[in-house]
Amino acid sequence: MWRSLLITALGLSVVSLQQAGQPKGSPGPVDLQLAFTQAKFAKIVAQWGPSGVRLYRLSTLALDYLFPIAYALCLSSPSAWLSVRAVREPERPLLVLFSLRWLAAALHYLEITLHLVLLSGTSHFSAPLVLTAPVAAAFKWLLIAFALGVVLYLAAARLRRPA
Repeated sequence: MWRSLLITALGLSVVSLQQAGQPKGSPGPVDLQLAFTQAKFAKIVAQWGPSGVRLYRLSTLALDYLFPIAYALCLSSPSAWLSVRAVREPERPLLVLFSLRWLAAALHYLEITLHLVLLSGTSHFSAPLVLTAPVAAAFKWLLIAFALGVVLYLAAARLRRPA
């Protein structure tokens, strides 16, 4: 769990580095993640310029492919630990909740792969690809927030349980 926490922290720092490396006042990586139209996507890419796009692509290739595994593990580990009951298999709802973190990671991979394809040097941004990436990102963020809520719920339930 500690390794995944460290990699998750590194992944979050990549977002900060990506933002810091972009031209002052330009949109950040989260803005690109949530660019639902070709026009908005193209505008962000234009504001970043070639050096900003290169920085985004390099940081994505360097760390962003590790980040989904790290945060899925980081969110799964406390959930598994908090939901363990002696000599009992986990209940089906817990298994479903547990798998949602991995679905978020899969959506993250879809999103960043689409961004890398879109930023591969072509001047045309495919509308279906541009739309698919932020939809995947939005669902990813929703699942991550839900997973955090589950961890907090399980922690509160563990505190209320008699010893």
